[in-house]
Amino acid sequence: MDRVTWKISVAGVGETGKTSLISRIVYGSDGSSGPVKAIFRKRLNLTYKNNKLVADLLFQEINDDSDAERMLPSSNLILVVADIMSREGLEYASDIIMYAKNFEKKPPVVLIGTKTDLRYEAELWTEDFEKVSKKLKVPYFLVSAKTGDNVSDMMDQVMELMLERFYAKKQVSQ
Repeated sequence: MDRVTWKISVAGVGETGKTSLISRIVYGSDGSSGPVKAIFRKRLNLTYKNNKLVADLLFQEINDDSDAERMLPSSNLILVVADIMSREGLEYASDIIMYAKNFEKKPPVVLIGTKTDLRYEAELWTEDFEKVSKKLKVPYFLVSAKTGDNVSDMMDQVMELMLERFYAKKQVSQ
């Protein structure tokens, strides 16, 4: 059985739901109990084409440009979060995605629109995220950490992407 540890950075402007999204993925709810942690850990048992793998996912929240410069380049996966209530957040997310495309290691980057439970108050919707997704060539998802809508589907697809990448690299090195 293969074992991996993947560092997953969750980046975006403040109040986009980064902490809630991490809590939903790691704990199954939109708020963690206890003190706020710098690193959140989730262990998954995954299967990919008859290969079994144990993955330790280490989530870190990126809150500003200095964090981004210091922590994003060493990430195995970058989740870029934009609140559907804020055009500024989507512009910042686009900037982060373009910045990450210059990394030597080229981690996968995924755009995530959060707070879909507030869709009736949204400034942005599917077409806005599709436009950025196509322009920057990254997948996107619309989710709600509060209700859990689409979070599991998003994680399933993101883990599939990570597994494909892991086993492709493993095959090349053999």
